[in-house]
Amino acid sequence: MSEKILEKAIENYLNIDSAIITLVTIGLITIITIIAYSLERRISKRSPVLNKVSVHLIEGVAIAFSMVMLEKIFFILNSGSINNGWLYANAQLTILLYCMYLMRNKITLLINLAMPLLYYQAMIFKRFDNKTLPLFIISYLVLIVIILYIYNQTEKLQDKEWKYLGMQTLFGLAWWVLLWTDHTFPAYEIINMLIVFLIYMSIIRFCAKKLQDTMLNYNDLQIQVNYDELTGVRNRANLDKTAKEIYDTYSKEDVPLTVSMFDIDHFKKFNDEYGHSTGDEVLKHVAHTIEREMFLTDAKGQLFRFGGEEFIIVFRGKSPTECTSIITDLRNTLVNTPLILNGQCLNITISFGVSKLASTDADFDDLFNRVDQFLYQSKNAGRNRITVEGTTHNFDDLTT
Repeated sequence: MSEKILEKAIENYLNIDSAIITLVTIGLITIITIIAYSLERRISKRSPVLNKVSVHLIEGVAIAFSMVMLEKIFFILNSGSINNGWLYANAQLTILLYCMYLMRNKITLLINLAMPLLYYQAMIFKRFDNKTLPLFIISYLVLIVIILYIYNQTEKLQDKEWKYLGMQTLFGLAWWVLLWTDHTFPAYEIINMLIVFLIYMSIIRFCAKKLQDTMLNYNDLQIQVNYDELTGVRNRANLDKTAKEIYDTYSKEDVPLTVSMFDIDHFKKFNDEYGHSTGDEVLKHVAHTIEREMFLTDAKGQLFRFGGEEFIIVFRGKSPTECTSIITDLRNTLVNTPLILNGQCLNITISFGVSKLASTDADFDDLFNRVDQFLYQSKNAGRNRITVEGTTHNFDDLTT
């Protein structure tokens, strides 16, 4: 009997409709994965609740859209009938389970929990007799437990292949028992449908893993190309790309764009007296402190490592006067949090040059050269200073 069930499952799976539905499901899974990865990168644990809810709602809409598309394509293939409905059902179950593993948000959880009720709606009490209704309720409760377990243990399940396969089997079995309570097919066919579901999930998981690996490799490449390996902040290559974009935008807008360039005072001394490894730690300390403080204070500045000990901050929508106050706070934070390394306290100061994009600037280089000139004006005046549009200030005077 078991051999016949397996042969029938494979025979059903290999028909042309099944192949088409499988390809469509893979396509929908690909779209969902790209959407999820793109959106999840925009939020973090610190993101506002509204942003998180918006992202999760969009992901929920993507799942609903996939279900609708799957239904439309299935009915087109079957000329509006529900013959071979197991194809459609298994494809839906695959998307539901895959999305719960992929997205791990409460919207996806609610969709999985509500789907049996959405499927049956009022038919539960109208069409079920006293024999099948209790079975439906029991199966639904079991499914709820399985879904909640998968939702809370996703990472552990994905680390253990046998647990992943086991919960996948229980998920499919609970669903097919639910479907059996409302459809007329022999009970042993549940095993047939379950085998097909497991085949579906194996194919989808393989394709999704390849897609995710490709996207992760692309992200890694983007990081290598656009971010400084030592400090983790944006690099000069990224600045070159950003410079053209911001010049094209802000040269046509009546919105201020201010650029600041700074370097670490007496940086060569750290390398000469303590070694290059200490110099690297100083660079990381400065970059991390400045970037962290800009994030915490919502300074709207982008930090780039230009080269060596020189960094650039691009402030969008802020005037030099506003930036002077922000920069003073950044500098004070750095001075008040010295780098403790190998039992030694390293006091670090920085010098700045600041200028605003002017209508006479033919390109970003004009602005950059002016900022670079102001930086060296600060250094020549004794370092630990800021020069704004040609006027040099001592940070201690600005603080008081």
